[in-house]
Amino acid sequence: MLLYIHQMLYICSIIIKDTAMKTTKEFLTDNREQVINFYNENVKGLYNTTLNAFMVDLMNNFRKITIVENLTKTDLSGNLIEAKSRLGLMNVETGVTYSKPYSQSNHAKRVNYYGKEKTTQLNNL
Repeated sequence: MLLYIHQMLYICSIIIKDTAMKTTKEFLTDNREQVINFYNENVKGLYNTTLNAFMVDLMNNFRKITIVENLTKTDLSGNLIEAKSRLGLMNVETGVTYSKPYSQSNHAKRVNYYGKEKTTQLNNL
């Protein structure tokens, strides 16, 4: 499996000829154990994405987060979390359940009392 990831990183470096990406490739190659552990602990078995898709997304969208000149573990951690989010793993919508119907809500009462325009102005304060 490690050979597969190394080959994938090599292919990505050929596709992207930018010198910054070569630095990124070397950095990710040096830290591939941490990337694989993150995938195994946070993604694998819980979501429908492959290690290949996760690694390609990480490689293509890797960016510098810290202001330090060289890439750091903080950059790696931040990009791992962003890659997980981009794959839709953390973008879960939360449903809201109302305790009473709209006609009994405070907003509906304000619209009835003040009118629609005044209620909009009050809400934008």
